[in-house]
Amino acid sequence: MPPSKKSSKSKQEEPVEEVSVTGSGWVEKMNEAIDNLSESRTSTREESLDTITKIFAAHHVFSQIENRLEEVLGLLKKSLTKNNSVKEACLASHAIALTFINLDNISEGEGDDLYRRILPSLRNTIKNSEDVEIKISCLQTLALITYTAASDIDKLLVRDYLFELIETDGMDFNVEGLSPQERDDLFAEALKAYGILYASSFATGFVDFDVLWEEVEKVMPMHEMLLESSDKDVRIAAGENIGLMFETVNVFLVKDPNDEDEEEDEEEDMVKPEYDNMDGLIHTLKDLSVDSNRRRAKSDRVEQKSVFRDIVKTVEENVKPTEELKINGRVLLFRGWGKILPLSAFRSCLGQGFQHHLKTNAMMKEIFRYSTGFSARQAQDSDDSGDEDDLNTAGLSNVDKKYLYDEHKKSRTKQIRNARISKETSPQY
Repeated sequence: MPPSKKSSKSKQEEPVEEVSVTGSGWVEKMNEAIDNLSESRTSTREESLDTITKIFAAHHVFSQIENRLEEVLGLLKKSLTKNNSVKEACLASHAIALTFINLDNISEGEGDDLYRRILPSLRNTIKNSEDVEIKISCLQTLALITYTAASDIDKLLVRDYLFELIETDGMDFNVEGLSPQERDDLFAEALKAYGILYASSFATGFVDFDVLWEEVEKVMPMHEMLLESSDKDVRIAAGENIGLMFETVNVFLVKDPNDEDEEEDEEEDMVKPEYDNMDGLIHTLKDLSVDSNRRRAKSDRVEQKSVFRDIVKTVEENVKPTEELKINGRVLLFRGWGKILPLSAFRSCLGQGFQHHLKTNAMMKEIFRYSTGFSARQAQDSDDSGDEDDLNTAGLSNVDKKYLYDEHKKSRTKQIRNARISKETSPQY
């Protein structure tokens, strides 16, 4: 029994070391950990990687690693590909993702160059590794660094790479030795990664509808099929991607019924496309939103029903889900799958350092377009007020632009209607 107590005590002491990486000497500890990545002993590299991931998540480290950035990524890549231990590979993959999240002060060209140095190692590891933990960690990292640093063409290539994994059931990805549950975990992560990169390409900036619709037609049938998966995480990941796809499509196809000017576009509306199996898809989504299958765990059913209710609202009514985050007494409002899905990925990667990076990392503000200067009430109302001439849509996603203009038009329509009613009911003298 004494050894057990000692073991338990030693485990409890580890967080004390973890907390110390946020103290005044964290820069020295970080540099020492980076230096130790060259050590031959696997356990030493693992400890160093653990320290690096904690520091990179807890601090904004760009200025501290700027002069040795290539060295850091080179060492992390070596740890990823050494194939000595699962722990080392997963920690190295995580550290690579955190490194790119910290690169908020470099040019697009520099970021793309660093990305291309890492990309082949991640892709090869995902394909060739026999361990599902390593594959999943590399999928998460691949999605995040592609989201933050890749060119449009590289995002397209990685989306195709991920969809190949999903569509072929991992045929060329060395999954033969994985258990059914491990395969499901892998495919759920591949779906999440695909969704993040779809959001990056189609939920913000200029979007060519023909390109968007071609992508939707290509991947929607597979997503619909995966709604029937026996695995809850696969069903949810596929459903969230479907919500995201309809959200981006609706920016182009769904119009405000109160807008009188849209009568001129009636002919154009008649030729706009619709997904072939729309009725069947909605039926499946609704079934999942009320699932009462007793063979599934109650907690799984509750989570699934909550998510799929939001998905059905997006697909049927063009209603965007929202997520609020409180930081220092202020509320940040994130609207739409195009923001919520990437936000979840960044939160998962950064862990307890998520709020620190939201407050201090310019890349996070650039990606999610939020301001920490609003009060809670202002943050919730900021998209719903103001005259059209005063609307500032610079940097907003297509979803938020559409929402902003829709809300403005609704407000204007209501004002006009109330003015007319008031005029008609006013006493005449």
